[in-house]
Parts: sequence; structure tokens; C-alpha cells
Amino acid sequence: MKRLSFRDPLSEVYVDDDKIIRKLKKNKSSFFIDLFKKDFYKEMIQDQWIQESEVINRENFYELSHKKIENFTEVTEMSSYQLFLSGILTLDIAIKSLNSGYMIKDASAWNVVFLNGKPFFLDIGSFEKWDEDKTWIAYGQFIRHYLIPLILNKELKFPTSKLFITDRDDIYPGVAKNKLGLKVFKSFTYMEFIFAPSILKSSRIIKNKKDSKNIDMNKKILLTILKRLKKKLIKLKPIASSFWTLYTEKRNHYSKKDIDIKKNIIKNFFKQNKGKVLDIGCNTGEFLEIASQYCDETHGIDIDENCINSIQKNLNGKCISLANVNISNPIPGIGWKNEETLGYIKKNLNYFDTVIFFGIVHHLLIIDRIPLKDIIELLFKFTKKNLIFEFVSNQDKKFLELANINKNLYTENTKENFENLIQNYFSIKETFDLDYNNERKIYILEKI
Repeated sequence: MKRLSFRDPLSEVYVDDDKIIRKLKKNKSSFFIDLFKKDFYKEMIQDQWIQESEVINRENFYELSHKKIENFTEVTEMSSYQLFLSGILTLDIAIKSLNSGYMIKDASAWNVVFLNGKPFFLDIGSFEKWDEDKTWIAYGQFIRHYLIPLILNKELKFPTSKLFITDRDDIYPGVAKNKLGLKVFKSFTYMEFIFAPSILKSSRIIKNKKDSKNIDMNKKILLTILKRLKKKLIKLKPIASSFWTLYTEKRNHYSKKDIDIKKNIIKNFFKQNKGKVLDIGCNTGEFLEIASQYCDETHGIDIDENCINSIQKNLNGKCISLANVNISNPIPGIGWKNEETLGYIKKNLNYFDTVIFFGIVHHLLIIDRIPLKDIIELLFKFTKKNLIFEFVSNQDKKFLELANINKNLYTENTKENFENLIQNYFSIKETFDLDYNNERKIYILEKI
């Protein structure tokens, strides 16, 4: 068994083949056996808020285990709207649990992942019996993991995913106050959750001695606090508008017939080829949505946070997994020894049956200065079988605009040279010409 986490105070977490395992001491097992029988807990499983788990009696310990999730979006890959939905789920679980006499003692954004387009709470070990107090021990953590990152995103356009790379465990009020400057006075919410705590320099909750006669009142107070947090969070609901979210409406380097050709390529290919799909540079998701109608598992990534926000807002129940990832500088492994989170490339190596790579190769070549051979090698590592690739020649209108005075650096970026290079990694199964833009060509490639 490989250890996944040592941060859980209840138990160490391991992965064993297709299971995630928490080793429990015997005196902790009865709590979870009882919890799993509760109606509110069964309802959360049915609503796909949390995962079904079981307790198994081993020789020297009890095992709390559930099925291993193969691929998910974690907080370092979430867009701001996904983080917002993650926060809503965390509060909904806290409220539902409290109504049944339980509470979650942890409000870390790391406890929630996105799976098939929906937030999913992983930290089963966080549940405990409510101690009948009117305070919530995770109150400050919720603010630091949800409200503060969303405030910084709203005011300074900081991608929330990047904040959790540099500040893995907390974004403290003092740090946020320094980043915001005078904007911290822009809202009473900002002053309450950032300015005041940074001045007081303490987020510790001092509990009063319990009064058993006021248990009902304490529950009402705590429910009010949780619902107030939810209202504050809803006011920070991110927008989903940027240059790239409007790209599909404004692009003039394709004709309508060109777009129809590309859509039909995707439709006809996935009618015959199912499996797991990744659309790199998915933009507003027009090709990703077509693939999702035929495939078992579809994933889309894009460098633009608001593109991911836009698709996420309009999923309407579709099982599409999304992540705010820059393929030229993807999320690395982070945490203790850089091993607590694998990083985007490592966890996705040889995972997908098909990779879609439309309309971004010239951005990587010119803006990021990544050689074509290196781009092909990375795509080769991602896919198990197929690559649907849009080649953009050095005479393409958008290519010339990006290259500008450096266009002479790309004289070898021709269709002939691309086809010579690709044969070391993929065989060409089909090619398609576009109608209006004849400097672009679509290739259906099969991994060698």
C-alpha cells in the first residue's frame, strides 16, 4: 500500500489497488459504523455529495475504505466558479449534518474534488458528533479557503487555482489585505473577513462553557452562522466573461462551413471510437460537448479560467470534467516532497483513449516557444490510442499575426515537415481539408 496523506488527524490514508483506505483505531470504528446507517448520510450518498464507504474489521485495526476515483479535478486545477460550487457543497454538508446532530470539523478546499462535472466531498474522516456548541471550529478555515480566494479573484483577477499552489493550506487575511490595498475597504464583506482579522491578528474561536439547557438555541445560532456564510459566498459568485469566452462568436479565420467540417469530424470519429477523451484548449466546449454524447468519460482543459467557468455554469447535468490548466505550464506536484499532489501531467500519462488538439499548436510554438517535436511528444504520452490534431501552417493568417516580425523563425513549420515528424509517433489514418482556411488541416492520428 502507498501512503497518500499523513495530514488526516484521524488516520493515515493509503491507496491499495482500486481502494482508498484509512486505518482506524478500534475505538473509532463504532462511530463510522453508526454514521453510515443514518438517513441523512445515506441521502448525501444518493445525491452524490459523498462516496459510499465501509468499515472492515482487520486483525489489528479497522479499515475505513471506499473505491478509488481514477481521475478528478482538485483545487489547484479548479476555476473560480468551481471553487465557488465546492464551497456551496461544503456548507450544504455542514448544514445537513448539523440538522441531524453531526458536523464536519474540516472545511479545507482540498476535501472537495470535481468528478464528472460535479463537486464531490472526499474527507469522510471529517465527520464527528456535534459538540452542541454554537461555534464551528472550521469557520476560519472556510473563510481562508473559500471567501478570501474568491475576493482576490473578483478584485484582482487572480486565478484561484494559482493561489493554492503558492499558499497550499491557507490564504490568511493579512496576506489578502496587502494584495488588495485600498480595495479592502470597498465592501463590508472584505472588511469583515480580511481587514478586521488582519488587524486583530487572531482567528481563534474562544468557546464558552456549554449550557445543556441551550442546546436548541445553540443549534439555531450555528445554523444561522452557516446560512449567513452561504449568503456571503453567493454574493462572490464569479463571472464567466473574457476575450476567449466570446471567441467562437468573433473568429473570422474560419467559415461556418469550416466549423461544421470540424464538428462532423468529431461526431463521426466518436460514433466509432468510445472511451476516455481529453480536449486540450477546449475554449467554450463546442467540440467537447459533441464528444461527450458518445464517450464514457470526457475531460476539457483550458488556460482561460472564464472559459472553464462558462462551460461549468452551462453543463446542465452533462458528465464533463473540466480543469483550468495551462498545458504549456501545467500544475506540478506540490505538498510535502512534492508528492501529496501528483501534478497534471504525471496523473494523466497514458490515461486517455483520444486527445483532441484543435487550434492551439501555433500558440504553443510562438508564444511559449515550445518546439513542435516536444508538443507531439507530450501528446504521445497523454493518449493511449488516438490524436485528433489541427495543424496550422506558417502561412496561416493567425499564425502570421502571432509571429509578427519573428515569422522567419518558423520557415520549417510546413505540412510536409509536420508529416515527416509525426511518423515517428503516430500513423496518419485520415486527413481533412477545411473549406475557407486552407492553411489548416485536420489529422486523425493513431499512436504507434
